[in-house]
Amino acid sequence: MTRPPAIRSVGTEELPLTRVSTDDLTLTFAASRGGRLISLTVGETELLWHNPALLDDALRPIVPVGQWPDGSAGMSSWANVGGSKTWPAPQGWSGSGEWAGPPDQVLDSGPWQEEVAIGADSVTVRLTSRDDRRSGIRAVRRFDIPATGTAFEQTTTFLNISDVPVRWSIWEVCQVDTSGGAGRPVQEAAVAVPVTARSRMIDLGTWVGEIDAIEQNSTIRLPIGNAVGKRGFTDVPGAVEYQGPDGESLVLSHEPTCGAIYPDGGAQVEVWLQSPTSEPIAALENLHPSAHLVELEVLGPLVSLAPGESTSVRTRWSARARRSSS
Repeated sequence: MTRPPAIRSVGTEELPLTRVSTDDLTLTFAASRGGRLISLTVGETELLWHNPALLDDALRPIVPVGQWPDGSAGMSSWANVGGSKTWPAPQGWSGSGEWAGPPDQVLDSGPWQEEVAIGADSVTVRLTSRDDRRSGIRAVRRFDIPATGTAFEQTTTFLNISDVPVRWSIWEVCQVDTSGGAGRPVQEAAVAVPVTARSRMIDLGTWVGEIDAIEQNSTIRLPIGNAVGKRGFTDVPGAVEYQGPDGESLVLSHEPTCGAIYPDGGAQVEVWLQSPTSEPIAALENLHPSAHLVELEVLGPLVSLAPGESTSVRTRWSARARRSSS
C-alpha cells in the first residue's frame, strides 16, 4: 500500500521551512526566502546547492538572517541562499522592460505565502509572492508531488497586478551543487542539453576561463568547474540536465512554444556555469563566486499581459541518486 507523503515544519523561527517526504524524495521549501525550493534529496543525495556561508548542512542559519547581506550594493551584496527560484526575464538594468535583479526584495528574497494541500497519494505546495510593483506581477509556484517516484511537476504562473500591460518570460533558476564533478572530463560529469539540427548555442558571457562545449548524439555537453560563464540554447526540446560523476542527475524539462519569442536571442534553456574565483568580477557588479555550482534554467515565452491577465509554464523535475559504493 502506498504511503501518503509526510509533511513537517522544520527550520528555525527566523527561517521556517516546510519538508515534504515521500519514499523516494525529500523536498524542503523556504517560503520566507523568495518561495524557494531550498533542498531536494533523492536517497541520501542532495542535488541542490545552498550557500554554506549562510546555511549549515541542516539548513539552519550560520548567522542571524537579519545580518545577511541586504542587497543594497548590487550583486556583491546579494544574499544568494541557493536552491531553485522563479524570476522574470529578461534580466537587465537598462529599463522597465528588464528585471533588475538579483538582488530583489520581493521575488527573490521576500516572504511568500505558503499553502499545502494533502491528498491520498500526493501533496501540492503552493507558494505565492507579494505583489511586485516594480515588475507588475504576482508569481505563483505550484508543486505537485506524488507519493512515489523521483519525478514531480511545477506549474508557475505570472499574474499582471498592475494597471498597464507588462511583458515577461517565466524563468526558473535552479542552482545545483557540482563540487563532486568539478574539473572532471565531460564524459564523466557535465551539463547536458538535448538539441536539434536547428538549435543554436548563444554565448551570453564568459568572465573567467573557457567553456569548451562538445556535441555528441544530439546533446551538447558543457564542462563544469573550470569557468564562470553562461550559455543559452534556441530551438531545443526543452530539457537541461546535470549529470554527476557517480550517476546522480537532475533534469528540468518543459515544452517550448513553437513560434513564440523568447528572451536573450531566443533562449528556451540557459546554463550558468560557476567555479570559485580569487577575486570579485567587476563586470558582474563585483559578484565573487565562491562555490562550484551550475544553474539549470528553463524559460517560458515572452508574453504580453493586460491588467488582470496571467500566463503559466509547467516544468517537470526528475532526479536520480548516486550509485551505491557497495
